[in-house]
Amino acid sequence: MAIGPAIAVLSEALHRADVDAGFGRCPAADLQTVARNLPLPAELLSFYGTCGPLGTVNVPAPLGSIALTPARDLVSYQPGYRRHSNQGHRLNERPDEWVVIADHSGDPFIADTAVPGTRVGIAVHGTGSWRPFWVAPTPADFVMLLACFTESYVVEYLNGPGGDEDDDESRPPAYHDRLAALLRDRAPAVDAVAFLKYLRQ
Repeated sequence: MAIGPAIAVLSEALHRADVDAGFGRCPAADLQTVARNLPLPAELLSFYGTCGPLGTVNVPAPLGSIALTPARDLVSYQPGYRRHSNQGHRLNERPDEWVVIADHSGDPFIADTAVPGTRVGIAVHGTGSWRPFWVAPTPADFVMLLACFTESYVVEYLNGPGGDEDDDESRPPAYHDRLAALLRDRAPAVDAVAFLKYLRQ
C-alpha cells in the first residue's frame, strides 16, 4: 500500500479512537532543513512531503504512548538516540543512516535509510546499544502497523466493553491476537511476530 492510502486508514482509526491528529504536506522550508541534516530517501520524502503528521501524534499504548513526530522536529529528535544516556558517549553502532521517526516511551522507531524501501524497526532504550526489532519494510507498512495497533488496542480493547479489566500478567493481553489478525489481513508485509515480541518485553 502507498503512503497516502495508509495515512487515510490510520486517520480513520485515530478518529474512531478519539485521538486528535492532523496530517498533510510538510512546509517546504521545514523539509529543506531536514534534508540538509538527515538522510531523506524517497519514501520519507513522500511521507513528510505529502501526508506526514502536522504535529506530534500520540497513540495510546501500554506504558505510555507511541509518539509520531512531525518533520519540523526530526532534526532535534535525533541527538538523544545517538549518545549513551548515562555516560554521554556516542553510540558508534548507531549508524548515521538511522532516522528516528517516532518513539514509544523512549524506545525509538528507526527508519533505516540505507536499506531499499527504508525499513522501520523499534529498539529498546537503556541497554547501552540499539538492537531494533525490524517490523516494517517501508514507512507505509509502518503506518499500517500503527493503524492496526490503534484499531485493536485503543478502539476495541481500551475503549471497548470492559476496557482492560481482564488483564492477567501471566498471559498476553487479549488484543495481541486481534492485532496479529489485523496485520495478517491489512498489512501482510509487517513482521507481526517481531512487533508482538517487542510488546511482550
